[in-house]
Order: sequence, then C-alpha cells, then structure tokens
Amino acid sequence: MHEIQSKPAPQAEFSRVKCIQGFETIQSEYPVYLSDESKLSPKPFDYLFFPKNEAELAAVLQEMSRQNIKVTIAAARTGLVGGSVPQEGALVSLEHLDQVEAIFYDRSSGEWRVQAQTSVTLKGLDAMLRMKHFLDLEKSENLLVRQNLEAFKQDPNSYFYPPDPTEMSASLGGSVVTNASGARTYRYGPTRAWVRGIRVFLANGEYLDIPRGKYFASPAGEFVIYRSSGEASSFFIPNYSMPKTKSTAGFFAAPQMDLIDLFIGSEGVLGVVTRVEVALIPREDKVSIVLFLESDEQAIRLTEALRADKRLQLDFLEFYSGNALDLLRNLQTSEPSTVGMPAIPGNAHSAIFIEMSFDPRAESPDYQALDETVTSCGASLANSWAGYETRELDRFKVFRHMIPETINSILAERKKQIPGLHKLGTDMAVPDEYLMEIWELYRSQCEALQLEWIAFGHIGNNHIHVNILPKTMEDLKKGMELYGLFAQKVVEMGGAVSAEHGIGKIKSKFLKLMFSPAQIDQMKTVKDAMDPQGILNPNDIFSLEGSR
Repeated sequence: MHEIQSKPAPQAEFSRVKCIQGFETIQSEYPVYLSDESKLSPKPFDYLFFPKNEAELAAVLQEMSRQNIKVTIAAARTGLVGGSVPQEGALVSLEHLDQVEAIFYDRSSGEWRVQAQTSVTLKGLDAMLRMKHFLDLEKSENLLVRQNLEAFKQDPNSYFYPPDPTEMSASLGGSVVTNASGARTYRYGPTRAWVRGIRVFLANGEYLDIPRGKYFASPAGEFVIYRSSGEASSFFIPNYSMPKTKSTAGFFAAPQMDLIDLFIGSEGVLGVVTRVEVALIPREDKVSIVLFLESDEQAIRLTEALRADKRLQLDFLEFYSGNALDLLRNLQTSEPSTVGMPAIPGNAHSAIFIEMSFDPRAESPDYQALDETVTSCGASLANSWAGYETRELDRFKVFRHMIPETINSILAERKKQIPGLHKLGTDMAVPDEYLMEIWELYRSQCEALQLEWIAFGHIGNNHIHVNILPKTMEDLKKGMELYGLFAQKVVEMGGAVSAEHGIGKIKSKFLKLMFSPAQIDQMKTVKDAMDPQGILNPNDIFSLEGSR
C-alpha cells in the first residue's frame, strides 16, 4: 500500500497554549532555548510555545500555518548541528510530551515493545527498564495497560533498548528524527533498526500513524497522502543510492521503501514526531576490555582482524588514538580524582575499547578466539584493562566520554581569549576497505599543517572523530579548509559526510559534495509535498530558497 490518510487532531484552543512573546523576553528569561549543543547562535524569533499535549501542538501548527510563520521544533536540544536552533518565527518545545504510554508483548514479532511520547529521554527509559518501574503506566486508568505492565514485570529476563547515542539525555523522538547511533551501532545498527511505529504531525496540524510494514512506495517510487479535506499530495522518493556505511546525510531512499523510514533521520523537516514505538531485547552480562597498543596503525590492523573473525561477536569497537591517550594521561596527572581509573601504561600509544557478552558464572571464561586475534596483530590481552560489573562498565564509558568533554573544556578556555575559535570535529564514515587510507589522510594532513588534533570514536564502523583544536584564527582557517578536503575524499571513497550527527544548519554545504543538485532537488520535492509552505525547521538539511 502506498497511500495513507492523515487524521485531524483533537481540538484545543490556541489561546490557551503557553506562549512567550518577544525575542528580548525569551532571550533574558528563557536563554536555554536559544541553542543546542552545537552552540550555534540563533536569529531573532518572536514566539516560544510549550504545548502540553498533541492537541495543543496541533493548534500551534495550525495557527502558524495560517499566518505562514516558520516553526523550529526542540526537544532535549542535545544535537550538534544546530537543528533546534531558531532562525525566525517560532520555537516549539516538546518537553511536556514526556510520558511512557505502554509496554506490551508483540506476539507476531516475539518482542517486547515500548510506546512513548517524544520527549522521554533515553537515559530515563533505560532506568525504567532496569528497574521495571513505570510510574506513568502504574497510574494508568486503562486496565490493559496495567495488565501488560504486570506481565512485563513477571518476565524473568531484563530488557533494554539497544541504540546508545553518546548523549543519553537525548530524547527518544529526537533520536528517531536524527536516526541516532553510537558505540553499539557496530552490533545492533542505528535507531532505524529498532523503530516499530511513529506518530507524525504535519505542518497543517493533522497527523499520520505509521506502523512499520504497512505503507510502502509503489514500484515507481510514489507515495500518496490524503488530507482529511480529501486533497491528495503525492511525491516520488529520491532515486539515489545510500552509501555503504553509516549515514545521516539527507533523506533515506530505497526501492519500494517503508514510509516510516522516510521520517526516520529526516531531522524534522517533514513532520513532528510525537509518539514512538520501539523494540526491546534481553539484557546480557557484558565484559568491557581496553586493549593498549603500540601505535594507531596497529589499532587499525587489529580492528580489521577483529571484524574479520566470525567467532567474535562484539557489541562495540571503539578507538583511542595516541594523542587521545596523551590527553587522558594529562588529565590523570592534573585531576586524578576526576578520572577514577588506573594509570594508562607508559608503553601505550593507542588503544581499542571493546565490549562483548560474558558469563560471570563460568569457571574459566573462553577468551581463546579473542586472544588468538589480538596476538596475531602483535598485541597482548595481558596489556589491557577489563571489567564486567555494572560499576566498572560505567567507569569505562565515563573514561571514554572524558575525551570530548575535555576537548570542549580546552576550547572554552581558548575562546575566552579569542572568541572566534571553535572546535572542528569530523563526523564522516567510509566503507570498510578504506579505513587505513582515510586514517593516513587524517593523520598526515593534520601533522603537515602542524595543527593540534585528537582522534577517537567508532572505528568498528570506520567512523573516527578527528577533533582539530585551533589555537589561533589562522589555525581555524586551515582546519576548516582541511575539513572540506576530508569531506571531498570521504565522498570519493563512497562514504558519508555525516555518519551520526545529521546535517542540520551547519553541514548543508557538505551535503552538496555528497549529492548532485538534481538529487537535492528530489529531496526538496518531498519536502514541498509534505510541507507546502516550508514552515517546519527552516534551513535544516538544506536551504529552502528556490524550493518549488
């Protein structure tokens, strides 16, 4: 089926929606809503809305559509590309749509699922799953909801939601519209793989309920959406091929694709996701291991060997470059109480961080396959850290997250002297066969320009974050030119200019390296069909100037 009918939302009075008017008032009294983690500065806008429910959201969208006022949507504001930074018109915060609505067992798929509103945080959802405590559901007046919750509590297994973006304070809906990923994407795939249904509000205030597996593009690639008025909008999905790697650049497209996948990763430019249904899987005991190595090149070789060994099933495969370890060593010396880990070995000039399933009850856990692969690359399990208790696993992850946090602190201090400085961090990925080549390009070019740089990240997906830390405006200029070179080379290798952070308002110029003008026009055609006035999230993904 390639046709779908939108539904009118329950009525609510627009005048009753909490609204802050005037940019000066918003700026002085609600400054937290002016930016996200990108630190991009907003342009003046006139309204800040706080709808309490879907009906109020629909009323806001209807009124903004009537007045032809642009609308930027915000949830947890954890994005790194300026997606929720207002540019004009109105900002709508979805923070009050934060209830878990149901947990139930789907017999057709044999999986437990959670249905939740868009602003439930990933961290909050994980805590509720760990404790099997859902206050919203326990207070529900719906008997079936309470019965399903009780059945979940009686299940002897513990469950979790696999996607794990680095920023776990992100909202569930925000992670869906960005197709967020993280370390565990290596084993479990990005958010897209776990979404079973969404509710999307269109710019006119009507909504679509889209379960996975119901609405597919026609053989010609067409979708038709009927409004409640009877008016029909049709569009064809873009006909480009997706890169053979992680990517959050542009709209997803595939022959006879599922409609739900068009909205996942669309960065909110096609509609506002208010409800999400996701799948859960049983939680397993894990062991985390940090393998210390002689060089970054050895880390590349070990990564390739670990991926090739079919005996191993790793949850994630993360990278600390030599300069990342130096950063952490300095932190251990200057702030030992903050780090909370043993001293990094003096002979370590790179590291690989892995996680895998582990049976703590086994008398002698079987590490033979891992040991053989590690040894074949000239490394040793004896030169590593390992831990399996929850407290230890959390410490390992905090240690990994200290790298970007420390980088941000360094740049914040430099900005006090030179306000124009900012970090340059790559978010690019390439197919497997180009991992060593792209690493050599990153390393050689940063060193040739004598830039301060630190690399870390999701090496299992060939997705290394290279962070350039400029000390002067000249460094910043050289770094920005180098970033453009990296993007061009990544595209030539068949990779993605944005592997997990999206395009937002910051990376649209790099989208033009990855897609032709005709292909970007195909994306705009989809945008025009879904949002004819172009009011939703202006200037995210691509500029709407010249859109039909």
